Amino acid sequence: MWALADEWLDERQTIGRGISANTESAYRRDLTAWAWRIAELKSGGSDEHHPAPLGFQEELGRLHIGDLHADNVKRALASLAREEYAPASRARMLASLRGFCGWLSQEGHLAADPTARLENPRPAERMPVAFLSSELEAIVRTVSEADPGARPPRPKRDRALVAVLAGAGLRASECAGLRVADVVREAEPYLRVIGKGNKERRVPVAPEVVDAIDGYLDPETGERGEHHPTDPLFVARAGKPYTRESLNYHVVRWLARAGVRKPEGESAHAFRHTYAKGLVARGVPISSVQKLLGHASLNTTEIYLRMTAAELHDAARAAEVRDFLRATAPAKSRD
Repeated sequence: MWALADEWLDERQTIGRGISANTESAYRRDLTAWAWRIAELKSGGSDEHHPAPLGFQEELGRLHIGDLHADNVKRALASLAREEYAPASRARMLASLRGFCGWLSQEGHLAADPTARLENPRPAERMPVAFLSSELEAIVRTVSEADPGARPPRPKRDRALVAVLAGAGLRASECAGLRVADVVREAEPYLRVIGKGNKERRVPVAPEVVDAIDGYLDPETGERGEHHPTDPLFVARAGKPYTRESLNYHVVRWLARAGVRKPEGESAHAFRHTYAKGLVARGVPISSVQKLLGHASLNTTEIYLRMTAAELHDAARAAEVRDFLRATAPAKSRD
């Protein structure tokens, strides 16, 4: 089974722009998790029982093609729900298995796709968390000063990072993946960004964002050190490029220093929400916001419309006249 999964992933790499390394890793993790659950259902506590998943090859090697039938898949999906996996996680994992099983069916390895009749779990909509203007100001002021706990402090790098995150709305992985040459200084400067699915987009940025980056890159007064166009734009210790995890670590430090509460479930991504919310609040067309954020579907972007509308509704409810109207309202009839 693992050889078939490898063949499917190889084919995914040949379609269009292919898939990123992160996407392939996610597919492998999801298929490993599915294989483990289905194999555990099959073993039923026999000597083949494993309390935790093994590797990709080991877990998929425990399955035969006949094990991928609708009943097993349905029971494995139910086990994810009982283990309190979030609906969004279950939906993503089902999408991975659906892609693999669809390919197996098309190639003649399966008589029927066992995922065809399954409905996607519907996650409860959670509004994005954005920073208030006062919080964003506090963060910018904080990172523009040396961190007394850092060895060595690098305020120009931190300021440039905040400028890119909040001024271009990049995902943490996109920010970490920027190269020096991706900062394009024309009459209308922009960042060349490689997003999900290896899709490239151009994100216009304000001159102040470029100024912050240039302050970090300056060969005489900056903190980047010697660099070439193909080098990572942002580097951590020993010249290593940032990862999403290391970037989130820095964000948590910034928020603590600035006295800003960390949004639940968010770190660097909260800057992306702040950027998008600001665009919508200023009347930028939602289709333009979609392109700037690199969303494949307009439905994903429209949550910022609902977010802004909800905040306007809350603001209206807080209008001072409500107190006066409440105090002078006639008594309601009891008939």
